Amino acid sequence: MFSELVRKNRTRRIFNRSEVSQPLLKELIEDCRFSASTINRQDIRYILVNDEKMCREIFRITNLSTTHKVDEENRPGAFVLMVTKRDLDLPDSFLYYNLGIATANLTLSATSRGYSCVTLLSTNMEKLGELISLDKELKAVSVVAVGKSDQEVKTVDIEEGNTSYYKENGVHVVPKLTADALILGKI
Repeated sequence: MFSELVRKNRTRRIFNRSEVSQPLLKELIEDCRFSASTINRQDIRYILVNDEKMCREIFRITNLSTTHKVDEENRPGAFVLMVTKRDLDLPDSFLYYNLGIATANLTLSATSRGYSCVTLLSTNMEKLGELISLDKELKAVSVVAVGKSDQEVKTVDIEEGNTSYYKENGVHVVPKLTADALILGKI
């Protein structure tokens, strides 16, 4: 069951604008709060955004609208902003370890509920902080878009070579190295 959920948990960038409720977003954070955290610091905080006007503004500063050329009518129904203290006394490697685990929990939780996500680290986090009037003591460190998606995504196994995703007959194709290709040795 877990392996099936992991395989189903694919990034989707095109959404069908279905509403994402605040109670659903809170359920996702319920699953995030049980994430492993270095030294159990639990330094990540969440801002849940499903207001249509604010979602439109956030969408416009992400790479969905620029690099990926997603039309505004295909924007996500919500965003989860991950923030932390600006003067966080924690190495960046620890922070990004914590962010990775929390993001995995969030996206797996959303997938298990029939929603899709995309993590948008290319967003200008300073501009995002200004947009949402984030307290100056805090900084945005990640943005996860959440919504319903009809976008078809499939993975294909490869042994080596180009792992860049591509489109084939309208399907978003994601090459994934096989387990054998990833294992360097057995002792």
